[in-house]
Amino acid sequence: MKKITFLLLLIAGNMFAQSNSKFEKTMVKQIDLLDKAKAGTDFVNAANAFERIANAETKEWLPLYYQSYALVLSANDEKDNVKKDAVLDKALEIANKADKLSPDNSEIVTLQSWITSMKIGIDPATRGQKLGMEAGMLTAHAIELNPENPRPYFLQGTGLLFTPEQFGGGKAKALPILEKAIEKFNAFKPANAMMPNWGKEFAQKMLDECKK
Repeated sequence: MKKITFLLLLIAGNMFAQSNSKFEKTMVKQIDLLDKAKAGTDFVNAANAFERIANAETKEWLPLYYQSYALVLSANDEKDNVKKDAVLDKALEIANKADKLSPDNSEIVTLQSWITSMKIGIDPATRGQKLGMEAGMLTAHAIELNPENPRPYFLQGTGLLFTPEQFGGGKAKALPILEKAIEKFNAFKPANAMMPNWGKEFAQKMLDECKK
């Protein structure tokens, strides 16, 4: 009986390992395709691919995270503000689902902050004060959760860069934060190939803008 139980556990363990390996390979492949995406349609296709993975792997937060991230990238290419706002709403909804699967996750909170910041641009006069405060709190929380995560520093610095000096922003305020972001990016090593590793190019562009 003990031998049978041991064999059953061994088989179950092997099946779990194979399932895990398949999930990781699928994720890494889709992340690589997302990294190579250039146009809005490519980002939408990537989001759809991650959605299919999320539907199959309902306990995993990463497919939802990348689905949301891909939608954010697609929103950057959307010129129609109504459509852009709808895409960002969907991205935030999906990020919130990921947050429920993995609470207090610096990467997810950073993504929530980024989406919130982007929504300000739809209607700055109406949304600036409320959503600006919300985005700032999310960014600060992301740093608190993981001070070595470079992405919230990138968002913090970018936010300061596009905030007028009379409201506490400007290039002088943004510069040291963006420099810190680049330092963090240079030192950052993701735990594995599935973990978020984006943002350095964005941060470098913002830093270059600061130095002009």
